[in-house]
Amino acid sequence: MVTGILPEDGPAQVGPVALPPGRRQYSEDDDLLVAWATVDPMPDAGRAWLALSAAHAETGLVPVLLEPAPPAEERGGRPYFGFYLPADVALIDQMSAENVLAKGWSGEFDDPGAAVGRAPFGDRFPGLAPAESEPLPAAELQRAVSALPSAYLGLVSARRAADVPAIVGWSVFGVDFCDWDEPPDSPAQLEGSLAGARSLEIGVVLRSWETRFGARLLRIGGDATLQVLAERPPRTLELARQVAAEQYAFADEVHQGAGFEYVPGAVADIAAGLVGAPVWEFWWD
Repeated sequence: MVTGILPEDGPAQVGPVALPPGRRQYSEDDDLLVAWATVDPMPDAGRAWLALSAAHAETGLVPVLLEPAPPAEERGGRPYFGFYLPADVALIDQMSAENVLAKGWSGEFDDPGAAVGRAPFGDRFPGLAPAESEPLPAAELQRAVSALPSAYLGLVSARRAADVPAIVGWSVFGVDFCDWDEPPDSPAQLEGSLAGARSLEIGVVLRSWETRFGARLLRIGGDATLQVLAERPPRTLELARQVAAEQYAFADEVHQGAGFEYVPGAVADIAAGLVGAPVWEFWWD
């Protein structure tokens, strides 16, 4: 197997993992090859994700769990995962996670109840949380991923998992995930691509979480939901509050718990369930 080359259609052997039949996936907007995904959901997709993540240096392929849009929308007999308009990941290097989150903090949530939701912080974004150094036990991470429901298993040729949304052009039905009145402040707007800009903004935040908390992209799909697996989640409530502020600014909803239930949209509510939590889930309207 050549490093970074997506498998052909059919069954695949990727590093140590034998995968069931899959198909190459193409972007909706410009028909570029962006991924490979299993034809059917895998009941043990989480375990395969773990093994493929460990083999990334060898294969050059990043695994990602995929969920089709509900109800399942078929495009030529293939599930729709939201692979719309790929963006140039090199542009992420020019962006700042703190700037992206500060804009979400002051813009997307500018409503009468925002002051309550932001407590104990004020109108100004409190800045990026410091890194967590203590990892969860490997067995706990394995249990968290293995307990996830069946899913399609995707592969993306990428240097790091945080770049996957931009590489595949993740944007549900080609519509931007947020309700900002103005385009995002990123280099991608020079290309006239609001959807592409948003996938880059997601990418720069994921890169920052990857560095500070060992958070790797776990799942995306056509249902506008994103999950990460955090190897080093906050271990104290104080740090959890700071990370919760970032999550509050990042997405329309944060989900937590065994069933990933909606958490009321306030920093304090998010923080309460974030201490030691390995899986973080987000949703956009």
